[in-house]
Amino acid sequence: MLERGKISCAQTVYLLVVLVTATAVIFLPGVTAQAAGRDAWLAPLLATLPGIYLALVIAALGKRFPGQTLIQYLQAVLGTWPGRIAGFLYFFFFVHTNSVIVREFGELLVSVVMPRTPLVVVHLVMILICAWAVRGGLEVLARTMEITFPVIIFLFLAAVILTARDMQFENLLPVLENGLKPVIKASFPPIGWRGEIILLAMFLPYLAKPEAGGRCAVLAVVFIGLLLAADAAANTAVFGPAVARMTFPTFSLVRQVSIANFLERIDAVLVAIWVMGMFGKIALFYYGAVLGAAQLANLRDHRPLVLPAGVILAALSIQAGESSLEIVEYIVKGWPPFSFTMEYFFPTLLLVVAAVRGKGGKGRDGKSAR
Repeated sequence: MLERGKISCAQTVYLLVVLVTATAVIFLPGVTAQAAGRDAWLAPLLATLPGIYLALVIAALGKRFPGQTLIQYLQAVLGTWPGRIAGFLYFFFFVHTNSVIVREFGELLVSVVMPRTPLVVVHLVMILICAWAVRGGLEVLARTMEITFPVIIFLFLAAVILTARDMQFENLLPVLENGLKPVIKASFPPIGWRGEIILLAMFLPYLAKPEAGGRCAVLAVVFIGLLLAADAAANTAVFGPAVARMTFPTFSLVRQVSIANFLERIDAVLVAIWVMGMFGKIALFYYGAVLGAAQLANLRDHRPLVLPAGVILAALSIQAGESSLEIVEYIVKGWPPFSFTMEYFFPTLLLVVAAVRGKGGKGRDGKSAR
């Protein structure tokens, strides 16, 4: 194995929750409100069902191909060269998706915190920090998130709860005023975000108990759904229909906090916890791309590929879009078809083909039965 570290079920849950929510809590309320209006908070809950389905598919593939990552059993199921081509597509998916994530990070940080800082500087600093974590391996990244995850969740929930005095819950009523169709439409981006747990297929063999991977992923998906629904509901309760016109509604939400003219403008706290979360998300996609590339090239060590992959990531992140509005438009229109194909369709097809062709087995030696 290229990766020698082992991570626990709890660490897996932390990684998957941060993986999805780091960007979703910032962009999702505005994106879903454009289609569902006051029912935007229902979209993340609806997206939980496809997320659970994907978790079960990944777990089934992991049991069929123990000790192998997605890149490896693609070749076992499809054959060497078709599997390598499919593996390269996943490498591209990881890098391209990560470039958009880095661009989201840069756009928000420059817009909200450091307007005079060149975008490329923000990108390079984050990528270099993530490169350090990726070189250290999955266990280093998991331990980092294990320490920071409780802090991230506590501070985020505290910041949202402190806005309760500004909430007008009549903004959430009536529920399903325009029926279920707008909610289904609004759920497409959250389904794509939830599908990012496909990265579990890249590090499932490195769990201390791989057979528990599916259960851990389902727990993470349910927690993600509840967290994002609470975030969207809080934004709608405070801002009403105006959420649909906001690019970063959660930051505007936290700026509303004012307690006794003493505790104000705590958006700096949200920036801090958001940066920690983005570090985890970018580093995990970065790790998946580097590990996949190393396995495609049959290397014994992934570390020589860390810096070249970082250069590619930095270049693509600058080319990802012209502005934050263009990035949001891509998330709403371009991202769902691409993500659904790579996150849901291909894994499902792979599991079906493996079952029909009798590929895989129950052994623990990391080799296919056929």
